[in-house]
Amino acid sequence: MRVKSAATLVTFPQGEEAKIYNYLSKDVITCDAAAVNWLLAIQDWSTIDEIAARNIEFDAESIAGEIEQLVACGIFLEESSAAARREAEYTATWEFGPTAGIFHFGIMDNEFENVEFGVARQKERAKTNPSPKLIWRDDQPDVKLPLTSNEGVFSVMAQRRSRRNVTEQAISLRELGDCLYAGLGITGFIQTETAVLPLKMTPSGGARNPYEAYVWAQNVDGLARGIYHYSAADHALTRVNEVPNFPAQDLVQAQDWADPMPAIILLVAVLERTAWKYIEPNAYRVVLIEGGHIAQNMMLAATQNELTCCPTAALAHGRIADLLKLTALTHTPVYALTIGHPGPCLDTVYSVAEGVALSGISNIERGGNISRNNLR
Repeated sequence: MRVKSAATLVTFPQGEEAKIYNYLSKDVITCDAAAVNWLLAIQDWSTIDEIAARNIEFDAESIAGEIEQLVACGIFLEESSAAARREAEYTATWEFGPTAGIFHFGIMDNEFENVEFGVARQKERAKTNPSPKLIWRDDQPDVKLPLTSNEGVFSVMAQRRSRRNVTEQAISLRELGDCLYAGLGITGFIQTETAVLPLKMTPSGGARNPYEAYVWAQNVDGLARGIYHYSAADHALTRVNEVPNFPAQDLVQAQDWADPMPAIILLVAVLERTAWKYIEPNAYRVVLIEGGHIAQNMMLAATQNELTCCPTAALAHGRIADLLKLTALTHTPVYALTIGHPGPCLDTVYSVAEGVALSGISNIERGGNISRNNLR
């Protein structure tokens, strides 16, 4: 067999040893300096015999054993293996550079703490390290701004809440369509020097529009249960898969409030659209920011229809990719939004009334009951 060190390695000193991390596969080992030298020495495909011939000061059998261990740990690659093919795809298609690559692949399919553990950790931490202030206030503001009229779009924005308890009522096909159109619907086209670019209701770097939407539909009037792709150009849905036999929470890191939701919109970034024009790491950051623009529009459209739309970035990326039949390394789930009819509000909510400015903030700081789990 021929082997080489992986091209997606990061090395960190750790005392007299080194920690080596393959950010593409998320394999990590701790080793001595001698192993690091092997990584530098074998960056091109080589057989064990070729490696031994170039390193006659070492015993050939020990070299073979060391290399086989590094292959088993994911730090060395064996030619034609699945790991080698994945690296080849990365080399050919990833254009944002290793800085963005470390972040992107390092956060895929990570485990998240459950609610009970998270609350217990926060309570314990608050004993010695209180939470930083969530609002900064100036002692003597220079200019008092006029209060905004709570009408039109401001009325919708003020009503938006992420209510995670929903009724069993189905949502309508029009309501689902409104949310999809608000986030990704095409409103026109513009001709530039290099392309005809689609225009949407959310801003996009270079008008590259790197997102597609898929829908997990399980209780939508006028729509059979299934997994659908949203075609923005046609404002239409295309069925791509069945609703699987596992609950929706399996897609969003065991958040069981997702299970009764009539529909879930899954936002998938098509990274090569942006990378075709912008190849610096900051362009990857821009793609993530754009996901927030799209999600906010979808949430406001849901609010206008008296629905709740709850976003989450706690995703089981690999499972979603399999469900949506995504095979390209640069097609990646980024965000999920659940949609339904809100159930009873289970929490005390403090609002900022007109003419009162921010006086209600002091109540919250003194312990107003804003739920960690149901409303944000």
